[in-house]
Amino acid sequence: MSAQSSLTVSTGPVLVWDASPLLHAIKADKTDVLHDFARTWSGGLRHNVTTQTVRHEITRHGLKLDGLDWLDVVHLDDLDELNQLVVWMDRVSGQKSNQGEATVLAWADVHGAVAVIDDGDARRIGRRYGIGVCGSLRIVAEAVGEGRTTEYVATTFVDALIGTGMRYPCQPGQLIPWAKQNSLI
Repeated sequence: MSAQSSLTVSTGPVLVWDASPLLHAIKADKTDVLHDFARTWSGGLRHNVTTQTVRHEITRHGLKLDGLDWLDVVHLDDLDELNQLVVWMDRVSGQKSNQGEATVLAWADVHGAVAVIDDGDARRIGRRYGIGVCGSLRIVAEAVGEGRTTEYVATTFVDALIGTGMRYPCQPGQLIPWAKQNSLI
């Protein structure tokens, strides 16, 4: 992962990623596929970042960050970012296990980004306070809906992450029916 680079290259919303989808993509050796899903939106480039806290969570699990050079690491050290971090730590209960989500939501709040968080409680809290939030399945479904990937590739990707222990609301092989039922495709 590189240091924070220009966020102005993006023509779509900036995505700020929480640990869970990244961890499981690394475990499944599918970070390249995740990048394919995340790099464009409605025909334009989309910038992808994560926070230093999330990066630390990944390395704390003993995983290498190889294959994530498309994902810039951002630090929350500006006063507005630090103030929002305090607010978001309180909102997501301030537990150590929620620090990654709090940093992602704080950064998204200050920078008008979309937080990619798979924890349903954290997503609901983010939405309650007006943050653009989605789960990683929405990013995958967008890629299918926009014709940037096939249903087969998307399903294989999600099944691989489920195989590493990722908890998704669909069963293996059921991404497309689930996405259609939830109006994501």
